[in-house]
Amino acid sequence: MLSRRKFLGAAGGVAGATAVGGGAWAALIRDSVEESASTPTSTTARPATTTTSTTTQPPTTSLPVGNRVLVLVQMAGGNDGLNTLIPASGLYRDARPTLAIPESELVELGDTDFSLHPSLAPLSRWWNLGSLAAVDGVGIPLQSRSHFKSMDTWWSGVAEAVSTTGWLGRWLDATLTGDPDPLRAIALGGGAPALIGEQSLATVIRSPQAFQLQTTPGTDSEALIQAFLSTASPLNADPYLALAQQAIPTTVESVELLSQVFSDSSDDTSDAGRGPEVLFRSAARIIDLGLGTQVITIGLDGYDTHADQLSRQSNLLEDLSAGIAAFMEQIEVDGHADEVTLMTTSEFGRRVVENGSGGTDHGQGGVQFVMGPSVNGRAVHGDLDLTDLADGDVRTTVDERSIYAEVLDWLGGPTDDILDGAYERIGVLAA
Repeated sequence: MLSRRKFLGAAGGVAGATAVGGGAWAALIRDSVEESASTPTSTTARPATTTTSTTTQPPTTSLPVGNRVLVLVQMAGGNDGLNTLIPASGLYRDARPTLAIPESELVELGDTDFSLHPSLAPLSRWWNLGSLAAVDGVGIPLQSRSHFKSMDTWWSGVAEAVSTTGWLGRWLDATLTGDPDPLRAIALGGGAPALIGEQSLATVIRSPQAFQLQTTPGTDSEALIQAFLSTASPLNADPYLALAQQAIPTTVESVELLSQVFSDSSDDTSDAGRGPEVLFRSAARIIDLGLGTQVITIGLDGYDTHADQLSRQSNLLEDLSAGIAAFMEQIEVDGHADEVTLMTTSEFGRRVVENGSGGTDHGQGGVQFVMGPSVNGRAVHGDLDLTDLADGDVRTTVDERSIYAEVLDWLGGPTDDILDGAYERIGVLAA
């Protein structure tokens, strides 16, 4: 659980404010608000904050959970697995006369029949250490080629059915004890439908650099905050208005605290500082502060490469590998590497044959990576057979929910109830 005094001391006094919040913050940091009420607060105008939290009903299940942290990287758009984890099969080059990665540029993966895209070269260190594995031919059977329908399936973990919750949200619900803690699950870089629960909370921070109050030019930000604070009491008889009133001081304080969490990760104002790497560094900072966070999602966009794939995917994977490498190196320095498992996801793979626009279209089976000391690494799990395609696509040979099951097992369960069924464990994570 969050130590309020420790959090306040770690986060320091950098000020900020945002016009969003919820009553759950009151239970989480009321003590910090009271303790720091006499501390002067200053604010500056910054870009818009896009932070949300979801409130729900009280929990009905209590189960013990451990101290492990899952980092889920969402590669939105449908990453092309064949040009990410490249097979040695000549059929790959036959299908992609212009998109096939030159053999001289490939990053070999030991005695496997696969190589990495050259932009992923920084990850070879963890492959050699045995803490990186790949899963090929991964998907959810009968999933759609539509981005929206497929993402709904992947994030909910429920095929051919409508679900209002995410697979991780259901786990957060099942393991919830006491008041909902919005720091147990944090999404960086965008929304995270996988975190939606009926009882638990998730906090979404689209941009660490924008985690401040936006005001119009010439506005006295401090006066504006004080004006909001002055409306926080006495509480209105209307319970909804009272909840909004209670959110005001706790929101001001929460952003003051969390803004410092990200300050060490976002000092770089260059293009690199605004890219994916800052999200990964922010994730490492959250873990190091010991806030009780158990799930972090990192949202990355741009993987829908219908055209100009060679250069676009190369840049995307370069950013991805730089971010992951920075994250892994930082948690090693901080002494948290043994507590973390990182996995990538993308809503589907892409077709085997290249299209006429220098790209690939939506397909089925894809590729994902799993990293951490608990991983059965230096291995490609699953199966890829380019002589046995499914309507021109890589056939799905590993149900993604098998990977979800292993991750939930690693987190301490429950598992099968969360996924509404028992799925084969293929051994990506050590028991």
